[in-house]
Amino acid sequence: MNKYFISFVASVLLIGCESADAVRVSNSAVSSAYTSPSPQLQLSEINLAQIGRIAPKGRVQDRDYNQLPVVEQLIAHGKEAIPFLISKLDDETKIEGQIMDHWNQVYVGDVALIVLSDFALNRSWERSTIEGMKWDEFLGRGNNREITGERLLRNYIEKYGRKRIKERWQNVWEKYRERIYWDEQERAFKVRK
Repeated sequence: MNKYFISFVASVLLIGCESADAVRVSNSAVSSAYTSPSPQLQLSEINLAQIGRIAPKGRVQDRDYNQLPVVEQLIAHGKEAIPFLISKLDDETKIEGQIMDHWNQVYVGDVALIVLSDFALNRSWERSTIEGMKWDEFLGRGNNREITGERLLRNYIEKYGRKRIKERWQNVWEKYRERIYWDEQERAFKVRK
């Protein structure tokens, strides 16, 4: 064998090893990106008005559709995020910018309800993981499929007020607080039987 061939083979092997290390590092980075972060902010420091744009498809916690640091911070706090979100349900602070497609205006209380509703929705987006907390069911859509999600919420608020939304979620929290847990596979809060 000539020295050029040996040098070539050694280079290929070296490049292959470096590539394998790069793939391992890359896979490690991807894997760590998909684990729930440890809380960097106190719950009281999380600003729901900074949630960013919420994709029209999927739940807020679905990373295939949304990469929302505010949501990841909430998840990192576990079930203690629920009473924090409940405390924001009557917050009528307007959020500037486009948060939700086809919504005229979004308020902090709306975001809190969207997040709570999504946190209580299974990964197929079809069933509530906490009984009665699916958006349409909670707001009483019934068979009316013509009304938008925003209009459904505004109608509910006009009829009952934000206070009623907050009371209903508070009742759910008080009823299940000891049995609620975050299911990472489902990426939702569930209630232990």
